[in-house]
Amino acid sequence: MKFIKKVSLLPWKWKLTLALSVSIFLTYSIFSFFEFHTVSSWLLNQEETDMKQAMEQVVQQLNIKERDLTEEELTDNIALLEKLNNNNQLIRVLDDDGHAILSDMNGDFPIIEPNQIYNDEQFHYISIGEQNSIVYSKELKLPSFKGRVEIIRSLQSLDKVREHLRFAMMLFTIAALLISGLIGYFISYLLLRPVNSMTKTMKKIKNTGFKERMPVYRQKDEISDLTIIFNEMMDVIEQSFQQQKQFIEDASHELRTPVSVLEGHLSMLNRWGKNNKDILEESLVASTEEVTRLKKLIISLLDLSRLEQNRGESDLTPERVKLVLEHTIRDFTMLHQDFTFQMKLDSLHLYKVSEQHLQQIITILMDNAVKYSFQEKNIFLHTYETDHHFVLEISDQGIGIPKEDIDKVFDRFYRVDKARSREQGGTGLGLAIAKKIVELYKGTITIKSKVGQGTKVMVRFHI
Repeated sequence: MKFIKKVSLLPWKWKLTLALSVSIFLTYSIFSFFEFHTVSSWLLNQEETDMKQAMEQVVQQLNIKERDLTEEELTDNIALLEKLNNNNQLIRVLDDDGHAILSDMNGDFPIIEPNQIYNDEQFHYISIGEQNSIVYSKELKLPSFKGRVEIIRSLQSLDKVREHLRFAMMLFTIAALLISGLIGYFISYLLLRPVNSMTKTMKKIKNTGFKERMPVYRQKDEISDLTIIFNEMMDVIEQSFQQQKQFIEDASHELRTPVSVLEGHLSMLNRWGKNNKDILEESLVASTEEVTRLKKLIISLLDLSRLEQNRGESDLTPERVKLVLEHTIRDFTMLHQDFTFQMKLDSLHLYKVSEQHLQQIITILMDNAVKYSFQEKNIFLHTYETDHHFVLEISDQGIGIPKEDIDKVFDRFYRVDKARSREQGGTGLGLAIAKKIVELYKGTITIKSKVGQGTKVMVRFHI
């Protein structure tokens, strides 16, 4: 357990090196173990096969049917045994009493005593001193003689081969351990190089900002995917940071004006307004207007902040969609009696948006349409379906938006005509809030506009 705990504290480079080295080493060791025993078994089988062949030849030569050899005649066949014998092998013929009447030994190795007879035709592995041998015997029947033929083969050569094989495999195992260590270190280096690069990039980001990116490797693997995701994440973080920075700058600028106006009027009241009713009334009206504008701005900022955290529950039905649209048109007709509001509802199938958010979207878009319509005061609201999408379309015949500003009007605090927007009490957050709501429900909002002819805003939600 202590060893495992120490290993767990090592850097990942050495963990991977150790893991790869151990796995390669164990794999090679297991392979070598089975290979050694396979080769040893094959060599022993070869020895047994050779002994069987030698036994068959000896018995066949001695058991000649045309001749009836006596025991005395058998003793004269030493030349036959010498001819059939192999290196490190003893061939002998034993009588029923276990006495060797014919024997030939090729080599120098200890043998078993003649009276130690194995009567079964099986291979017997014996050890005499430090020498290993194998014994094989077979019955010999002649008309005038009955006994056994016995072959004893020394396994000295086999033991030497096995010893050399074992030594070679040990050397290869040690070499495999060293090579596996080098391979493991190299592979861990390759595997961790992107991680090290990511670490360096993160340190640079920490010190210099969000401009640094990881190099994307050519090979399409998990590490490459990780670098791509990391770079994409850094793009999002940088964009979010820039938006936050811009948001803070814009918010500070927007808040500075009403706060400065309030400060000025309060200072004027403090100096002269206490005894001057005209100054008092003027300052109170101006301060009230600025507080109202400041309240709107703060509410819009809070709404935008809440939208970035969650979205409402989808509780709409076609009946509720119709009710919301009609209620909104009725409210705007009452507030702006000099405007003409028209509505055409070709579809009410909107289910995946909360009623509150739908109300908020329509209010923002209708309010913008009213604000920027000075001469032709006609507003048209139309709903319909196309390509499995519910479309909410609000058109006006107002001043329109220049082409170069259409993509910017959804930015926070952006105004096409800042002076006029401020006079009308706008915060520059309406369209930003509307777009954020639409995106929460995977929808899209687009604008088509021509200067002097009007603007059409289209909101699409997938049905």
